[in-house]
Amino acid sequence: MNYLSDKHKQLSESQQSGLMLWFGRLPMDKKAVAIGLSLTVGISSAAMAWQGTSSDRIYFCVKTPSKTLVCQDKDNRPFRMTPFYWSQWKSDGMPPQVVRDPAMGVNGLVKATNPYKPLWAFGGFLGFALAGWMLRHCQYEEKQRAVFEDIAQKRDAAKAEMAARSELLESYRDVAIAEVQLQADLDLVANDRTVDIQKAEIYAHTEIEVTQMEATDAIFEAQTAGMTEQQKAEYIKQLREMKTPYLQGSQTLAGTIDPNDKVTGGEQPAIAPTDKYRWINNTIGYPTLIFGGMGAGKSWTTREIIWHKRSAGWNQIFVLDPHGTSVEWRGVNLITGYREIADFMQWYMAEMRRRYKAYRESGMVEEQWTQHLRDTNQHFCVVAEEFTTWTDNIVEPMPDDCEDEKWKPDPDFIGKWFRCAMTESRKQLMIPLFVAHDRTMEILAKAKGLSKLRDAALLEVELIATIDPITAEAKASGMGKIKLPGHGQWIDIELPKLDHKRIDFRLDKRLTSDEPPTIDKATLERIYELEFNLANKAGDTQDEPKKLSPQAQKLYEYFIRTERIEADVREFKGNFKVAGERFTVEQIKGWMYEIVGAGLADWIGEGIIHLLHEKE
Repeated sequence: MNYLSDKHKQLSESQQSGLMLWFGRLPMDKKAVAIGLSLTVGISSAAMAWQGTSSDRIYFCVKTPSKTLVCQDKDNRPFRMTPFYWSQWKSDGMPPQVVRDPAMGVNGLVKATNPYKPLWAFGGFLGFALAGWMLRHCQYEEKQRAVFEDIAQKRDAAKAEMAARSELLESYRDVAIAEVQLQADLDLVANDRTVDIQKAEIYAHTEIEVTQMEATDAIFEAQTAGMTEQQKAEYIKQLREMKTPYLQGSQTLAGTIDPNDKVTGGEQPAIAPTDKYRWINNTIGYPTLIFGGMGAGKSWTTREIIWHKRSAGWNQIFVLDPHGTSVEWRGVNLITGYREIADFMQWYMAEMRRRYKAYRESGMVEEQWTQHLRDTNQHFCVVAEEFTTWTDNIVEPMPDDCEDEKWKPDPDFIGKWFRCAMTESRKQLMIPLFVAHDRTMEILAKAKGLSKLRDAALLEVELIATIDPITAEAKASGMGKIKLPGHGQWIDIELPKLDHKRIDFRLDKRLTSDEPPTIDKATLERIYELEFNLANKAGDTQDEPKKLSPQAQKLYEYFIRTERIEADVREFKGNFKVAGERFTVEQIKGWMYEIVGAGLADWIGEGIIHLLHEKE
């Protein structure tokens, strides 16, 4: 046994007898023999103690008055007692009716058959106790041995597992070595084939040059046929000094093949500056998602993409900016305010359904239909600015043909519009451009479960921001990543280097963010009405009727045609259009100012006018 200390050994040995110490040193077979002998002694002693009697007995009877002897009790048990108690009873006065049983023994005395019965019983107890003691000792040692056996088994299992893994790794190593050798052989064969092909190309090129030289010699011989040697020499000298007609000034043929004539001031860059930004062309015809953290440059990059769309012939750009101003979005159709954006979203899905119905009834193939949309200037782009905030602020507007008490806005209105714009827009040339802070579906219209559809339908551009080490603020790094629809690979891109924020998207007249914006006449009149002429109406300042612009005239004719007395821009905006084109609230308000300025209406509220017909 392994002891923890000498004290532990001393205490353990003090609690054990010498017999058990001797027994513990015996081998297992001798221990079994000792236990067997002890059990044999115990069993034999118990058997000897079980049989016979250990003391003498005197059997007696009681003489009845009728002179008969009664030797048993009513249960037929004989009357008997030991000689000691017989003598004690006799000295105390035994009745004369009590006589010894003459039928038993000698004068009623029966001698003991097993006088050593207690000793045999004690021997049986001692044999069984000693056997149990030895068995308990063996059990204790077996329990200790079982612990070591279990450890040994686990050790052997671990060794076997390590051996199996080593054998498996050895097999893997052999296979890997074979693969490397095979790949090396293939590379060697491919290299040999490449060398052979290069040799063949060199031989072919050499043959071509030889043939060209022979042809040149033949041409030269034909050109100089009939010349003398001196004339040939002068002709050759003239050719060497003659300048080619395609060179400029005093440039010579030798100068054109001088490497210094091609590159000056260092090596030529591997990619021209304009090639770095060709990725923008992919955003023109695809539904696109621009995302990135604060300060990553989403706004400037989005405006640059819009400018490329305008330059590519997309004349109609609808910018859905909840907090945008017309000063920063010149040349595009700005729709600001969450309610107005919701109206446009509703019109967008209705227009999508109308176009698909017209496409099915047109009898055209897809290419013819898209070309028809381009020819009729029906292609447009929708820019969803600050798309992250839409789900918290936009509610589906109630259609005109629905009763107020029965109307319940669809909670998935933005998600339906997002799916429609993302998947169905490309064939109808109603291309969206989403601007958000992240690409997760929780942020994108809370459209959970559509990540695979997003990956397959959207062209995604991630803008990367860096932290200014001085101000600790996020700023644009000028770098980003792009992923095409249906592809899992992200490609590093470089963003255009811009020195100002683009605010004007008109192709004929453009403003930069550094130039003061011009204020149109309608805006000036509105400022005047709000700040200087609050007590009077705009119509009171007109000395003579003014001529309406074409769009304002069409709006006024729309009021007359619909027999309106009061016109609220929020109420009729969704129904007023010219040649299928709809307009923003600010545009319509500008024409309403013209109508008021011409004396044809009066302002009665913000965005509400009262029409003055001739009878009034």
